[in-house]
Amino acid sequence: MRRLFVVLMLLAAPLLAQTRERRLPPTGYRTPPNLGAQSAEAAVKQAMEQLVTMKKVVDRDIEVLTHLRAADTALVDNMQPTVAVQKAYEEVEKAKALNPEFNVMQGVIKNERELEAARRSPIGADFGHLRTILRDEALAPASRVVVREALRLQEETAAWMRVQELIAAHVRALSDVASDSLRAAQRD
Repeated sequence: MRRLFVVLMLLAAPLLAQTRERRLPPTGYRTPPNLGAQSAEAAVKQAMEQLVTMKKVVDRDIEVLTHLRAADTALVDNMQPTVAVQKAYEEVEKAKALNPEFNVMQGVIKNERELEAARRSPIGADFGHLRTILRDEALAPASRVVVREALRLQEETAAWMRVQELIAAHVRALSDVASDSLRAAQRD
């Protein structure tokens, strides 16, 4: 019985609720002509602010990728293992200091630990293993992050091109309406 009462109340409440009367603007009322332009301008400014933030993130991720590639390049020279391991370790530390995305950071930390172990005995370090870990765990995720961001920016560019086309069509329509109204006013 309680459930039936609750169900009936839930169904009846919206029906009994007072609805607000919709008011139409008074006859002869005109909306400000630049209201649409102001909102479009605000949207563009907001998009520009978001682009600044996104550029900082993209620059950081590119810098992380650059440091990881430099670490990989340093590990190629195994003729001087101490110098190679130290250089790779420094580059990985620089990448870590930039605080990359989570999955990239996990690979950087794993690679940092492997390089710390190799620093203890650089002559016995397995450079192939170090490079494999660097490439698989840190370099590949960092590269995927940069590619993902580039694709997102390309999609954003295409969307803004569509917006630009719509704005051009709207401006043409505004111009046509304005010229038609001026012609009609001159016929007197």
